Amino acid sequence: MTKRENSSLIYPQERGKAERRKKKRIFLIILAIIIIQLIAYRQYILTSVGKYLIYQESIQKADVIVILANREETIVRARGGADLYNKGLATAIFIPRMKRMDGLEEIKKRGIFIRENRDLTIIVLEGLGVPLAAIETSTQEVTSTREEAAEVLNFIAKKGHKSVLLVTSKYHSRRTYLIFKDALKKRKVNVISAPSPYGSYNPEGWWKREKDWKRVILEYQKLLLYYWRKVF
Repeated sequence: MTKRENSSLIYPQERGKAERRKKKRIFLIILAIIIIQLIAYRQYILTSVGKYLIYQESIQKADVIVILANREETIVRARGGADLYNKGLATAIFIPRMKRMDGLEEIKKRGIFIRENRDLTIIVLEGLGVPLAAIETSTQEVTSTREEAAEVLNFIAKKGHKSVLLVTSKYHSRRTYLIFKDALKKRKVNVISAPSPYGSYNPEGWWKREKDWKRVILEYQKLLLYYWRKVF
């Protein structure tokens, strides 16, 4: 009798199916390993995701402290800026003017006075020992971090400042630093990220609080948009 031929040589289609099954098994094994690793190290991974948003530099003296606007964290950011001023790290504070609430002018006509975000920031700063003479603001309203950076650029161009201490919330600090660094590089201004140490944001447990995970998701969406614009 002649030796039986290998069936894979006789039926190449069967050999192809066997190879595909093998590749599928390998893929599923690799996928299972990845899932197991993600589960095992989920705490570390999630914490790293939360910490990445925070960009803190070594604090040094600067010409001006810039406090970014935010209704929810007005006090948080003002406290951070006041601390820097009271430590003698700058002699001036600049506050971009946040866009006023819709309907504000109409409600004023009815005798109801509502303070703007910058006014509230100034009240907090004064209460924490910052003299009014050291605080400056702008008339132009801003609606985004990019617009704030453009307004700060106009301000420092008039004043001739060469260094800025940038105060914002911790979760907002990396994207803010990137945007300001891009905006101010044309004047060779040294941007120093100094996020406020106050606030409730916790990078080691952000996924446990609805407020924090909404912040994280939104910041990563905006970071992706920032990098998209840089590339394209």
